[in-house]
Amino acid sequence: MSVRTLLPGDLSPIETNALLCGGVAPRPIALASTISAAGVRNLSPFSFFNAFGSNPPTVAFAPNRRGRDGTVKHTYLNAVATGEFVIAAVSFAMLHPMNVASAEWPEGVDEFPKSGLTPTPGRFVKPALVAESPFQMECRLQQVVELGSGPGSGLMLIGEVLAFHVREDCFVEGLLHPDALDLVGRNGGAFYTRASGTAVFQVPKPAGRPLGYDALPDVLKESHILTANDLGLLANSPGLPDLAAMTRRPGDPPAIADLDHAIRRALAAGDLDEAWRLVGLRLRA
Repeated sequence: MSVRTLLPGDLSPIETNALLCGGVAPRPIALASTISAAGVRNLSPFSFFNAFGSNPPTVAFAPNRRGRDGTVKHTYLNAVATGEFVIAAVSFAMLHPMNVASAEWPEGVDEFPKSGLTPTPGRFVKPALVAESPFQMECRLQQVVELGSGPGSGLMLIGEVLAFHVREDCFVEGLLHPDALDLVGRNGGAFYTRASGTAVFQVPKPAGRPLGYDALPDVLKESHILTANDLGLLANSPGLPDLAAMTRRPGDPPAIADLDHAIRRALAAGDLDEAWRLVGLRLRA
């Protein structure tokens, strides 16, 4: 079988990044919570992340310079300014909310309400913990390693773990069990890996700036049937459709609970337009 040899000098930073993301995979995801010097929260996922020592416990992640223009990200600026960050592991149950947080929101936007994830106070650092995460680390920044200065170059943040926060049911016979954690890992493109199984799946990245969880109708957020992932799929829409214009069709369920189940089925089938049509009926039910 033939082998393709590619030299970094012949590739753009974006092409090189695509190769690294596709070939160095699956990678754990660090959902990094930081806070600006002015007190504005930030939440964003990064998959150039791992642990590098246990005495002291040391982790590092890299909110690298953007490949298109070399600019730095809010996460990097916040962590350097305050010297603190929280790393939350991403479980399958919080996959789509995490995906919403990955969009390039403007400076000053708090991604917690945008994604629907819940901030809770840490014990040692000011950045918020993420209530939905089964495994988290409060960290103090120890070192910044700059791996270049051009577009796509690395900005590695090395931190000492001050506290671990682990959901109790994730311990099985004293060890963290992968089925209980149910973490997801990052592959190339839009592919992810579920660490508790073998399936590889795709999650489309937000196209530009998505709708956001906080813009969803309140009746959806109050549903006992729609899950966080269901709401995350709707929150990832490019905008809010004209829900008042949605029309009823023969066979549409009249009951509120049945409509919520129908919305779930439409989302599971990948039919976002049908899901929004049913949401319009749900608002008038």
